[in-house]
Amino acid sequence: MTKVLHLSHHYGCLKDHQYVCDQLGLDLTNKLSIWNQIIKRDVYRITKEIADSTWKEHKDYFNSFDFIITSDTAPLSRIFLENIDEFDGQLIVWVCNRFNYEMHDDSAYHNLMNESVGKDNVKIIPYTKFETMWAEAYKVNFTEEVIRPIGVSIDKPLSENEDLNLIGFGGDYGEDLKGGDILVSRYHNDTLWQDSAKMIESYGLSADPCKYRGYKGLVELAKKYEAYFILPEQYSKFAAFELMNIGLPVILPSEEFIFHLSSANNYWFGSGLYKDTTKVCEWYNEYYDQFALYIDDFDEIPETFKIVKEHKKKIRGIMKKCAKEHQSKTLDQWRKIYNV
Repeated sequence: MTKVLHLSHHYGCLKDHQYVCDQLGLDLTNKLSIWNQIIKRDVYRITKEIADSTWKEHKDYFNSFDFIITSDTAPLSRIFLENIDEFDGQLIVWVCNRFNYEMHDDSAYHNLMNESVGKDNVKIIPYTKFETMWAEAYKVNFTEEVIRPIGVSIDKPLSENEDLNLIGFGGDYGEDLKGGDILVSRYHNDTLWQDSAKMIESYGLSADPCKYRGYKGLVELAKKYEAYFILPEQYSKFAAFELMNIGLPVILPSEEFIFHLSSANNYWFGSGLYKDTTKVCEWYNEYYDQFALYIDDFDEIPETFKIVKEHKKKIRGIMKKCAKEHQSKTLDQWRKIYNV
């Protein structure tokens, strides 16, 4: 059986790819930095010294795998790129959250990434189109096609040492899982830039901020609410694909409205939102174009929610169709990468 090692700072990346590997019949081992596995927690800046010392310490272990994949963040790949001639397997760099996160001033790293594109045993894969655009701004040109999150998780621990409390996913919802009309994003724009739950309640609807505890928790929340509301803050979000697979209708600003909001004081959008990049935000992709309920003003929320209630079955049917199409395409893409 093909052996795969996944190294990441991001629990969601590991869970998303765990599903992929399970579907493809791959023997997967996960290492999450938060649990101080391979790389210590919060070490995002991977210098050549850190890369070389990590490689030297774990060289035999790394070479026991057929594939090694790194994800959020891409600098983790430096451990292998700096020592690629000694690596016996295939390296996959799944670029999530900018290829040069915490590495903007390291020209040697940029050169290394650029020189690694197209190597026989290296595949650098952006997880959304914006990652390609961001890299091009630094004269790094990815040649692999985008492979997006699949948006599904399996109820299986990532490892024997899994500690969900360290990432805030421990426990259950208990009385917090009240249920109501609209579940609201838990991120900056919906809690600090404005209180979206309170704003929605001013229209006579019930709303609660989402207490996200992973895919399984979102499945449970989706049973209690009619729709999800978010003011996007990233080009790609695992939740966008998870919501599509789960079938919870999403209400959010249109492209024009989000671009307008993004210029407001204290509205946060990772890497900045620009007129020519809004279109590559995954909340407006070819799937969301079919089922999302876009608003051009907050005053449209009551009427939009009414549409959700009246056409819930149709909307969820479209979401189910899109999710099936996306899963099939994504698994085929990974199947080609892993040669299975």
